Amino acid sequence: MNWNADLGQTEKIFIALFLIIYIYYLARVFWIARKLKTVARSSILKFVLRSAYFTFLIMALLDPSFGDVNGTIKAEGKDIFLLVDISKSMDATDVQPSRIEKAKFEINRFVTHFTSDRIGVIVFSEDAFVLSPLTFDKNAINLFIPRIYTSMLSSGGTDYNPALSLAIEKLSHSKSNNKSKIIVLMSDGENFGNFDNTLLTQMRRNGIHLFTVGIGTDQGGTIREGNTVKKDEDGNPIITKLESDFLKKIAFDARGKYLEIKSVSDSFIGLFSDIEQISNSLIDQRVATVMANKYFYFLIVALFLLGIDVFFTVRTFQL
Repeated sequence: MNWNADLGQTEKIFIALFLIIYIYYLARVFWIARKLKTVARSSILKFVLRSAYFTFLIMALLDPSFGDVNGTIKAEGKDIFLLVDISKSMDATDVQPSRIEKAKFEINRFVTHFTSDRIGVIVFSEDAFVLSPLTFDKNAINLFIPRIYTSMLSSGGTDYNPALSLAIEKLSHSKSNNKSKIIVLMSDGENFGNFDNTLLTQMRRNGIHLFTVGIGTDQGGTIREGNTVKKDEDGNPIITKLESDFLKKIAFDARGKYLEIKSVSDSFIGLFSDIEQISNSLIDQRVATVMANKYFYFLIVALFLLGIDVFFTVRTFQL
């Protein structure tokens, strides 16, 4: 038998008070019986009875447990990688306050919404790296989100191949063998690399769902560095526009879906619904040994003895 609670100061005080008061009571009873030249043996029976149910009450408070119970703990959900474009064009302000800031805001809402799923974050421009691995710890992810800036990588162009390749590798070799795998690619659609179409084949082969999110407007916006507008070699402001065709194409080829964020009021609500329609799979399964709590047995015995004490009286003095 195991005791889940220790005999604390409060329990020790009650035990001491019980013994002191009852010993004093018995001393008085036997003193009176002696004066009356009689016996008070029945008081001993009451003491034994009351000590018994008092002891059982204390034992119930100590939360006893015994008997091992083997239970299987299962965690079901999805493995989701968020791919965030951090190229310089994501600093454009056509979506207020900027494309990258809007993406960070929506990522925060996304992480808060999917509480039972494992989420990871990959940032990319010409290269890519894992900012946060797949994890259930949403607080850890929320610590990384504010640190996403376009200055995280030195290069300023955009190449989707490294990011998608890295996400596919992580999802394909996940230890959980989860069958519900999702990639959410957030970008303004500008692509300076030669896209590798075999990546889409790998996604279909591994059962990975692809969702692309275009952030920006067709009219485009300027890129700011601090308070100054970035300009080209001729001194003209650099205008970057949403290139949605490429994002739509890879989503279609991967049998996924495309979403646009063109203003502050646009959100990931539609994306939430699409992802929720994908059924959950087993992420993790473990066998845990659980001790069966049996405090109520002691409580029942204590109440039974208490009932005997209340409803059955004995003669204290024999005259």
